[in-house]
Amino acid sequence: MRAALVLVVALGAPAVVHAEGQPLPPTVFENRVQKLPAGTIALAPISHTVFINQCVGGCQVIPGGNDSRTNHSSIPQSTVTLSAWNQGDPKWQQLVQCVKDTFIPFNIDVVTTDPGSASHFEVMVTGGPSTQLRPGLNAGGVAPFIGCDAQYNNGLSFVFGGSSGDLEFLCGAVVQEAAHVWGLDHEYHPDDPMTYLNLGSLKRFQNAAVQCHDSNQPPNPISQCQCGGATQNSYQYMLNTFGPSNLPPATISIATPTEGQWVRPGFPVRAQLTSQISGVSGGSLSIDGTQTSMVGLAGPLAFNAPTTMTGGDHTVLVSGSDGGGRSATATVHVKVTAICSAAAPCAAGTNCIGGFCVPGADVDGGLGATCTANDTCITNQCGTANGESLCTGMCDADGTCPSGFSCIGGTGAAGVCWPSSDDGGCSTSGDSSGSPLLLLAAFGFVAVVLRRRA
Repeated sequence: MRAALVLVVALGAPAVVHAEGQPLPPTVFENRVQKLPAGTIALAPISHTVFINQCVGGCQVIPGGNDSRTNHSSIPQSTVTLSAWNQGDPKWQQLVQCVKDTFIPFNIDVVTTDPGSASHFEVMVTGGPSTQLRPGLNAGGVAPFIGCDAQYNNGLSFVFGGSSGDLEFLCGAVVQEAAHVWGLDHEYHPDDPMTYLNLGSLKRFQNAAVQCHDSNQPPNPISQCQCGGATQNSYQYMLNTFGPSNLPPATISIATPTEGQWVRPGFPVRAQLTSQISGVSGGSLSIDGTQTSMVGLAGPLAFNAPTTMTGGDHTVLVSGSDGGGRSATATVHVKVTAICSAAAPCAAGTNCIGGFCVPGADVDGGLGATCTANDTCITNQCGTANGESLCTGMCDADGTCPSGFSCIGGTGAAGVCWPSSDDGGCSTSGDSSGSPLLLLAAFGFVAVVLRRRA
């Protein structure tokens, strides 16, 4: 059988820190060439079971070829017994769930019951330090790294709970040490479990080509990954090795605008992507089948429609992809207000205000409709007078308003259009016998405070 490179790689222990509070640089425990044991096989047929062992009563580890079924490992120099997990059952359950969540995109079964003689991979999570496994070893986790030309079943890795009580550090360590056995190298993406950057933050496999590195060296643009090339895509590698899990598809819901809503040109579009694979790898907005804007990696699905949109019915489509590159779309239909002027009057049923044709109070957000905040009005102005909150808009420069409305709260364009009243409660001028009308404009609300005539 052809010899393959086998490295033993270690995750730096965060318990020992620099003055700046950062973990010490990680160390490679050992470099050597070793002939792979009998049973070495191609990627796809390997076991899909990962046993996370909390070493109840202690874990005995025997020197020899790596085999999780018999607790043999190439790392210790003599038979050793590792301490049991000692951070309590609630935290153990959290750790197991975190590992499951990290592997969720892939066809991997994370278990906490020993599969015995059945083929499986194993990560022993102990309560003691790494020196229990081998004197002089200073690491948060350690694993044999098998070259990518072949992989073998029943790999055995270790994470040392005595090095840290940080849950997200331990979760990333378990995932990293398991993945080393499958052929993944270290890399420079701070959000990927294969990194040494930002240890103690939540990690998920990133669907991106990322530079690999030697754990003892600074970043080097010509560094080679163990699997070849200068970069690796950990997500795609895991997907190719284990296949996808049977997850429900990603979905998108458009929060604004809503179906059938009246909007002005340039209206905001906000959407939410829901997926069990965290992250957003991109998204776009299309109007009537034409893409108008995009967001990049990890960006929120937030857009603004073009300000040049014509009045009438339009179709809004938002598309996006989750951290695994799985795409989803959602669609709503909107009615865009037409532009109006003295030379271009509005169609029947709409009112020209602020240069746009706005429907009346019979439409949600229309002129004179009940409102609770500015963004509930097509005009983006919600006013209050005499305890009533209605959608309003600024008067024309000469103080005129659409039919059925009067200009109140100021003169000319300083006033707002309010439904006309037969009892004289609304007027275009102040009350000379008392306080003048007041127009108060705030970020979230326009309040028109009136004092009725005596």
